[in-house]
Amino acid sequence: MNQDDIADETAAAPQQGAGSEEAGPDRTVPASDVEELRERLLRALADAENARKRADRARTEGRETGISDLASMIVPALDSLDLAIDAASRTEEAQPSFASLLDGLRATSRAFVDGLAKAGVERISPQKGEAFDPNRHDAIASRSDDETAEGLVLETLQRGYKVGSRLIRPARVVISSAG
Repeated sequence: MNQDDIADETAAAPQQGAGSEEAGPDRTVPASDVEELRERLLRALADAENARKRADRARTEGRETGISDLASMIVPALDSLDLAIDAASRTEEAQPSFASLLDGLRATSRAFVDGLAKAGVERISPQKGEAFDPNRHDAIASRSDDETAEGLVLETLQRGYKVGSRLIRPARVVISSAG
């Protein structure tokens, strides 16, 4: 037998040994390489788990930051409401001054609208005569109006709101119909 015959027999013989893999036609993977690959795999799994935990923490912190920002924009509206209640309760003979109460309520409404605007929320408040837009308006009634063309807003019953292109709530309107 020559060296070529021995090499052929070695290549044809099945590889044995725990943890060894075939790395080529004539050799097996050493146990030290297998251990190194195992350690690398465990490190990669640990890194993936740490990344998942960091992402969860970031998501939680982002949510808390968003809620905090929104609350800080709305709190002035609550302050205005408290002031309106206090002003109404301090008037003579416990009779509320309707003018001061109305002023307080208007200030509260402005504070809420301003706070929502700072958060990117836009109010949808169609005016009389504006074209009905089914993407932004919800027609809950229609009535005949000689002064207004068909399909135009006659009255806004409830304002709508949107954030960017996302509709939070459509404005509820009454539209004109053919009379």
